[in-house]
Amino acid sequence: MTAKPRILLTGAAGRVGTALWQGWEAQDCFDLTLTDRRPIEGARSPSEIGEIGDYAFVEKICADQDVLVHLAYISAANVGQGTLDLTDIGVSMRLFHRAHAAGITKIVLASTNHVTGWNEHLSDPPTFSTADQIMPDGWYGAMKGMAEVAGRNLVNTEDMRFISIRIGSFTGKSEVDSLRLCSTLLTPRDAVQLFGLAVEYNGPEKFFITYGASDNIDGDFRGFLDISAGIEELGYKPQDHIAAERHRFIS
Repeated sequence: MTAKPRILLTGAAGRVGTALWQGWEAQDCFDLTLTDRRPIEGARSPSEIGEIGDYAFVEKICADQDVLVHLAYISAANVGQGTLDLTDIGVSMRLFHRAHAAGITKIVLASTNHVTGWNEHLSDPPTFSTADQIMPDGWYGAMKGMAEVAGRNLVNTEDMRFISIRIGSFTGKSEVDSLRLCSTLLTPRDAVQLFGLAVEYNGPEKFFITYGASDNIDGDFRGFLDISAGIEELGYKPQDHIAAERHRFIS
């Protein structure tokens, strides 16, 4: 009997993290360890509560894991204020380094469409956002973009796998209530599928980026976030056809 992959999930108390572990526990597909700074309510899987900025804590949680799914984020509120506190990119780089040292062979990053969020300011409809672009609209997008670059370095120098999923919009619901969400919404069940496929991926590509949205293609229409890498490389088959809802918001 093949052992289930051992997955360390950071940010497990958040909205996306909760959807992932609930879905994966229901499927009984992974051996999960959940971690967050806040309590994680209702999970069967073991959990570790602590700060990912604490190196001793990071060293502890990375031991005996196969894959790191990194959702946690450190707010950028202290940028430019002369503080000695680590920002998100500093915390993420240290976590990635420790993950590699502990024997983790793959990192799946929950990134954001804000890495290319400026595209929404350039034109209407927005400029099509592809994986090769970095056009951040704030420090949040900039730091997630830098984390992707850090992942590229790990792939180049340490022969790890690194998959970045630039999440569009995640509300925790499947309902579309605006025209923008017809391009960007990632529903809970599609998130469980997409991140699960990334965890299990063992194909030829060591590094790639895909946007995280549900089915935002409808005939000649395609949403402004490129989900093709997830479809073509991971075998992602989104179940929720959000693009079909756009007629409700067009007069």
